[in-house]
This record gives sequence, structure tokens and C-alpha cells, in this order.
Amino acid sequence: MFAPFYAAIADISATIRRHRDRLGRPVIGVLPAYFPPELIHAAGGYPVQLWGAGVAIDHAEAYLQPYCCSVARSVLELEMRGRAALIQAYVFTSLCDTLINLRELYRRLFDKPILGLSIPVTQTEQGRHTFLAGAAETIMKGLEAVTGRSVSPENLRASAGQFGRVRSLQRELYRLRRERPGGIKNADFHVVIKAGFFLPVDEYGRLLENLLTGLVSIDPPTGRRPRLVLSGMVFEPLDAQRLFDEIGADVVDDDFASGWRTVSKASLPVDDPVEGIAEYVFGGAPCCCIHHPGKDRHDYLVKKVRDAGADGLVFWYVKFCEPDAFDRPQLLARLKQEGIPATMVEIDLSMKSVESLRTRIQAFCEMIGGLEI
Repeated sequence: MFAPFYAAIADISATIRRHRDRLGRPVIGVLPAYFPPELIHAAGGYPVQLWGAGVAIDHAEAYLQPYCCSVARSVLELEMRGRAALIQAYVFTSLCDTLINLRELYRRLFDKPILGLSIPVTQTEQGRHTFLAGAAETIMKGLEAVTGRSVSPENLRASAGQFGRVRSLQRELYRLRRERPGGIKNADFHVVIKAGFFLPVDEYGRLLENLLTGLVSIDPPTGRRPRLVLSGMVFEPLDAQRLFDEIGADVVDDDFASGWRTVSKASLPVDDPVEGIAEYVFGGAPCCCIHHPGKDRHDYLVKKVRDAGADGLVFWYVKFCEPDAFDRPQLLARLKQEGIPATMVEIDLSMKSVESLRTRIQAFCEMIGGLEI
């Protein structure tokens, strides 16, 4: 059931090239996170999401310090090595200072169109609308210049329907994982989500529907194993995600920006594109990178752990994500106050060995109980 998803990420360049040739659409890279891919698709582009890569950093250090976000460093490394030749243009959001600076580096270093969607910090809906009105127009014109096609209302509505459908299927996958702990291996689950970064929306939707049909007959393992929620920006590297399966712990939910925080977003409203973009960016699960006074991450995270029936939470910290790091001390304090065990593991996307993580995760699972060694 999971083989097509593993095949999609086994050779990502080959996957993108094959579908680009089939679709005849220019490939547009989406730097994390929360840019509506529907806009790219409606303009005739083929959106692929770049959440980092597990490559050694040899060239990017000339522009980004070793203590800079490893996601930013790794995607810059790909372009500097010439391994992103299939991507014809990039879109950025302004989630953090590093992404803003990375956008400007791309403009200076590479001869590719670079588009940016700045996310407003204003607390009022009217303020957000006013700001995004100009930004949306600039983005639409920029995408149309790259693809040579216009974003018609009909195309936008069709694209919103396709991507909204895919996210609803992904939410169903999340529901099955919560309700049947251990029924889906953690590594398999995240391979399915990652494949969606690179597969075209029509192909990915078809594969998801087939997978969900097959999973209906899968029974979870017997017995009660440690149940965990993971929280962080990016669920990479996949080798580290396999550790939970190997030690016998069940990940029952997550709070990843590349996972649930994106999957939780509803279909893009299209009657008013500006309002639609605002609802997409600020909707769904709260994120440490999005200023939204009406969404308290503390209450949200406590509820997520309890609703999933989890025994504890693991903060999956990808070095050196500043918004995530700033948010974590207060969240740890709140979880402790609520009596919810929590720990933090530190990840570098280019790490070669995950054995130190195995020891830490295994010790945490022993502490919360239920793990037999």
C-alpha cells in the first residue's frame, strides 16, 4: 500500500521530471511554509514544497552561518550544487528573519524569478486585508509571468477544490492514526505526507484514496504501547522517524508545520481571493511563526495531547529554528503544569547517525511507562 509513496521520494528529481513532462507545467519551488499551492496550480504551475534536505553543507556556509536554520542551509545547498535545476522559480513567505534573508540571497545569487508573500503581523482583519490586497496582486502577476497563463476564477476554483480534497484525505489519515495507535507505522505515515510535497495534486489524491481504502482493513497491534505526540517545524529526517517503530512506541498525532499545521487548513475560499489567502495563512492549527492573538498554542497543544490519548510529547527541534526555540520554554512549562510529560530532541537535517536520538527517545518512553526493553 505504501510502495507508491516510497517510490515517489526514492528519486525526487526523477519524480518531478516525469510529472513535469507529463503535465507540461513549469516547476515552482515553495520555500516553507504556508504559501497556498492552489495559486501556483491555478496559474498553470507545478508546485513542489521544499522543507529541507539531508545533504552535507559545503557551499551554503559561504552565505549562511553554521548556527543558521538547517532547513534554510540545506535548500540553499541544493541550488548551489545545481541539484535544483528543475525548479524554474521560487516563492517565499516571510515566516522568520532567516527566510526573509534567504529570499534576498536567492535574488542575488540565482537567475530565477523569486516571488515573496509577506505575512502581515497586524492584529485586525481589516489590516490584514489591506496589506494582503497588494501582496496578492503582486504574487498573481508574478506567477502569471512565470507560467505565461492567467489565473482565471474558474482555474482558481478548480485548483482550490483539488487541494482542499487532498488535505481532507490527509486529515482522514491523521484520524486513522489517532484512533488505531500502531496501525500505521510512523515511518510509513511520514513518507505518505512527504510524497505530497513533490507529487502533482491529481496523482497524489488518487494514491491517498487508494491507501485509505486499504487501511480500513488494517488492525492495530494488540497491547498498550507508549503513545506520543510530536511537535516541531519539520518531521525530517525520516531515518529518525523510524526510531519510534523500532523501539515500539506509537506516534498518534503531530504538530509539525510540514504536517498537521498545513494539513489542518481548510479549502482555499475563492470568492474573494484576498480573503481566501488570509484565511488560508491564518487558518488551521496555530504556529509559532504566525502572529494570531486569537489562537493560544498552549491550550491547543494540551488539548491535542489529551484528545489523542497520548502519554507524552516530544519536541522535534530542527537546529536552529528561532521561532520554535522561542516558543518552547513556555510550552514546556504549561505541559508540566498540566502533568503532561515532555522532552526535546535536537535534529540536524544533515546528521549521519540517529543512535543518540534512539537513546533519548527510548529513555523518555521508559519514563512514561509501557515500554518493555
